[in-house]
Amino acid sequence: MRRTAHKTLNSVSQNIESLRYNVAVAQIYELTHALSAALDKSGEGLDWAIREAAELLVQMIGPMLPHLGEDCWERLGYNTLLADQPWPQVEQALLVDDMITIAVQVNGKRRDELTVARNATKDEIEAAALKLDAVKRTLGDVRPDRVVVVPGRIANVVAKALLSSG
Repeated sequence: MRRTAHKTLNSVSQNIESLRYNVAVAQIYELTHALSAALDKSGEGLDWAIREAAELLVQMIGPMLPHLGEDCWERLGYNTLLADQPWPQVEQALLVDDMITIAVQVNGKRRDELTVARNATKDEIEAAALKLDAVKRTLGDVRPDRVVVVPGRIANVVAKALLSSG
C-alpha cells in the first residue's frame, strides 16, 4: 500500500507540474481503488499504511478539489487547513520495485516470463528459468547447451539439439 501511494504521489506531482491534470486525476482514481481494496484486507502495519495513503490521497486532491480536500483533512483529525500544508515528500526508496519480471526464451523464442528479485544473480535466474514448465515442455529430454542471462532483461536457454531437429 505504501509503495502504491508513494508511486502515485510521484506521478501526480510530475503530472501537476506538467499541467496534465486529467492524467493526475486518473492516477488518483487508481490510488482510490487500491486503497478501497486494502480496506478489506488485514495485516501487520496495514492500518498505518492505509492511514498514510489516505493522508497522501487527500493532499493530492487538495489542489484540484479544495473543498472536498479540506473536509477530508478535517475528518482525518487535523485542525489545520490542508491548504497550509506543504506538498508531501515522496519516499524514493518506495519507488524502486524489489521484484522484476524478465522474459524467458528457448532458442530465441519467448516461452514464459519470470519474476525474480531485482538483485538476483545470473545463477539464480538460470536455475529459475530452467524450472519453468514452459521451458521444460519445450526442451523435453534435450539438455540445454547454455543459458544466456542478461540480468534485469532476459534469460535465453540455448539447446542446439532442438535447432537441428526442427
